[in-house]
Amino acid sequence: MKKEFFNTKMKRNSLSDRVVEYVLTRTIDELAALTVESVAFNLNINRSHLSRTFKAEKNFTIEEFVFKIKIIRAATMLKDNVDLTIKEISKRMGFCRCDYFIRIFKRYFGITPARYRELIRKKPYI
Repeated sequence: MKKEFFNTKMKRNSLSDRVVEYVLTRTIDELAALTVESVAFNLNINRSHLSRTFKAEKNFTIEEFVFKIKIIRAATMLKDNVDLTIKEISKRMGFCRCDYFIRIFKRYFGITPARYRELIRKKPYI
């Protein structure tokens, strides 16, 4: 074998990539309760270091990332779980108030959760 093979180091995932992977693999219930402290604890990293590094690498905070993932998962729930009310979805995603969830959802998608669900029913291929 060539000598270079033994001298090369395997590329490790960046810290922010490890955070992204960790967050994306959480269940709905785990995601709803997720905090920077719990991410840091589970990845065995200092909270301050984790926050600074993630922000430097991704240009947004862990909190902002988790928030976006919650909204995207809520949209999926609106589409896939027509038996759940918007209030129930809001609560499952960890929002204390349904009106706050609706306002944030509208900020991200440009329409309310009810309108989103209505459009999904008309166009099931979305």
